[in-house]
Amino acid sequence: MRKISLLVLLVFFVHCLVAKDLILGTRVNNLLISTEKFVFKGIPLIKRDKDYTYNDPKQRVIKGVIARDLSRSEADVTVTHGGVGKTHITLHMKSARGEGLNYLILIFSENK
Repeated sequence: MRKISLLVLLVFFVHCLVAKDLILGTRVNNLLISTEKFVFKGIPLIKRDKDYTYNDPKQRVIKGVIARDLSRSEADVTVTHGGVGKTHITLHMKSARGEGLNYLILIFSENK
């Protein structure tokens, strides 16, 4: 019984390490200007490819971005346009085969 519980804990620990969160810039002393949840359900045997775009209506410069994988899956996220130092950003998210996307996206700007 002890070996099984150790194995379960090891599998859980490795699964938590696989998640790929995106952290760019900094959030320290910056203002949170956008919080969005980005969710798409999985389709069996299909990889989900989705883009998330944020354009700041007040033209504030982005100082930090956090895209946190809430499902701790093997999904991958990359920046395709804009980003830190720009007023817009486009994130491309790609899920593992058969899994969905479940991200929390936080965008920070200079605190003025």
